[in-house]
Amino acid sequence: MSTPKKNAILVRLIGKGINTLSELSPKMAGRIAFDLFCTPRKKTVKPEEVAFLATADRHTELIAGKAFAVYHWGFKGPIVLLAHGWESHSGRWRKVAPMLVQAGYQVVAVDAPAHGRSSGRRFTMIHYAEVLRTLYQRLGPIDTVIGHSVGGAATIWAMGTVSPAMRPKKAVIMAAFSTLDSIFEQARTRVGISGRAMQLLHQQFEHKFKHPVAHFSIERVAAQLGDVSVLLLHDRKDAVTHYEHSVRLAAAWPNAQLITTEGYGHGLTAPKVLETIFDFVSGPVYHGS
Repeated sequence: MSTPKKNAILVRLIGKGINTLSELSPKMAGRIAFDLFCTPRKKTVKPEEVAFLATADRHTELIAGKAFAVYHWGFKGPIVLLAHGWESHSGRWRKVAPMLVQAGYQVVAVDAPAHGRSSGRRFTMIHYAEVLRTLYQRLGPIDTVIGHSVGGAATIWAMGTVSPAMRPKKAVIMAAFSTLDSIFEQARTRVGISGRAMQLLHQQFEHKFKHPVAHFSIERVAAQLGDVSVLLLHDRKDAVTHYEHSVRLAAAWPNAQLITTEGYGHGLTAPKVLETIFDFVSGPVYHGS
């Protein structure tokens, strides 16, 4: 049976292998490192999540030749679009969607690339943002977007790629990071790859996306979204994404409010958090202090 300790040992062994390969075959090492960092594990769907997803009208959206699972609850009222995080799926919204539908909203959730019922083997925030951007255009106008972790970062990046007329009025961003390179550094520490191997990974990324990792600054995009009222939620002791990321996003975003929690972890599924989200979505547009 797999355990966290065994998984950590395996990850470290893979890191050592990449370090060795980076000296023997740099190009191959860069490709393998990129694939490793971009390949999520499939998460087991809990019975209660299966039951929740079964209540949705599910259909497939074709975007850039890939098939994406889209779930829809309620067919009247303003639209709220939900974007889950890394190694998750739309079932994570089982406590959020019903309360919004009951309040008169339509709720739409999408499984990210290589997650849930969506196609693909690899995931990047950039691909996820392209999916969300397309949904803004196809489903719009979107009243509110809610994104968790990398789903929050992709939500912000997607808003920066569309005209102000296509942007939602409100956004709830939960435990997101402010720069993409910080996630690369976090993964480097976990895997234990060398500086040389990390350089090769960055080169592979730049080859694929025509920009260095540092170009993908979520903080910089947030500074351009003053027309979107945002609620940032982050737990001070988040063990996955450091709390400081939301502090930086709040400082950059012209129309932001940051609510700090204590003891709710990275998932932010506590009833108090759900109440805060509901109050923000259903309340008036926030225009800053």
